[in-house]
Amino acid sequence: MITFKPIVIQGGRRKDGTWPVKIRVTFKGQSRRLPTTLMCVDADLTRSGKIKNANVLEKAAELITRMRASCNQLSPFVVEAWTVDDVVRWIRKDLTAEQWRLDFFQFADEYIDSKKESTRAVYLSALRTFETFLGKRYVDVNEITRQMLLDFLDFVDARPVMHRSKTGTLVETQREKVSHGVSREYLSKLSHIYGKAKFRYNDEDSGIIRIPRNPFAGLTGKEYPHNGQPSLGVEVMQKIIDWEPQDWIEEIAQAAFLFSFGTMGANLTDMRSQVDPPTDGIWVYNRRKTADRRVDRAEVRVRIPEQISPFVAKLRGPQGRSGKWLGALQRWSRDNSATLMINMALRRWAEREGIKPFTFYAARHTWATLARSAGVEKATVDEALAHIGDYRIADIYAERNWSLAWAANDKVMALFRWPL
Repeated sequence: MITFKPIVIQGGRRKDGTWPVKIRVTFKGQSRRLPTTLMCVDADLTRSGKIKNANVLEKAAELITRMRASCNQLSPFVVEAWTVDDVVRWIRKDLTAEQWRLDFFQFADEYIDSKKESTRAVYLSALRTFETFLGKRYVDVNEITRQMLLDFLDFVDARPVMHRSKTGTLVETQREKVSHGVSREYLSKLSHIYGKAKFRYNDEDSGIIRIPRNPFAGLTGKEYPHNGQPSLGVEVMQKIIDWEPQDWIEEIAQAAFLFSFGTMGANLTDMRSQVDPPTDGIWVYNRRKTADRRVDRAEVRVRIPEQISPFVAKLRGPQGRSGKWLGALQRWSRDNSATLMINMALRRWAEREGIKPFTFYAARHTWATLARSAGVEKATVDEALAHIGDYRIADIYAERNWSLAWAANDKVMALFRWPL
């Protein structure tokens, strides 16, 4: 049992007449003294040297309460092997962390600024939702608790699904939510930021533990399944091909979606960043999402299918000052803005058709699903999609047979009726 008592040391009177108050920590019959900022004068002590000043005793009791709370976190099986020095060391570290402050939102803003533009959006969305949940834009990193995060999950799951109407206002969408999908994604991003803060401000080798806890432990795993973006299937894809756009945004959305589908799932960021047009009908690009994780810079070679030529023509202009091949996608200065507007147009069309809303990423997922259903081997699908997979350095020196991926794309294109 660990006990605590405020004391002054006999003979410890300073030259200014004050007596420093210490907290005596006793464990397994041994004692150590922890210093405090409290002071007594002669009038605060009894003749035997015990503290009698009620104000000093009250403040000492508050400090002891914090020390007890610190020790209550410890497993009894761990403490059983400890000495009093281990206990004192733990209290010092924990109370030091308690006094140290770090604004979680400020650190998150700095960290998000270091991320690529294409990955910032979900982090910012998670942070804004966390701010809405708290009702303020400040929380100390050590004030985040497991119960707070569980309440945050319930808060996100209870929120209605919103979409932007034709007038530009946000309205509630009457559609099924992905079970725990958004809340799990948000929690994952917040947990990642929290882990980066621990990595930066803790130094375990030096015994500096400013962030001792991890309230996210066990909350970001499999108990919150994410169903992901569904494959659309042949029937819905045919409807998208036959779609008659009602405005220029819908026209670009349809053309961009079918371009992605027809080029084996090209991402919108790659379509926007591409400068050079195809050479002899072959479009070469590096998939930005995995380029820094593959030794071949995630190079993809696509033979542009003749079937999507009308949609390619819609995306080629106007180029303006961008000078990029798919100039119509340069109407927006940022990838996030382009993605938002195209997804809004796709959602609007889906609701008009009575189809479950989907996002631009569904083109990639649908192509992969249909290719596998057509009998294409998984390795060929992975290569076409420029996944990380099990790509090895040895593969650099092997001749890449892109004709396999192109043949797979031919099979997928043949499933549909395309405009003449």
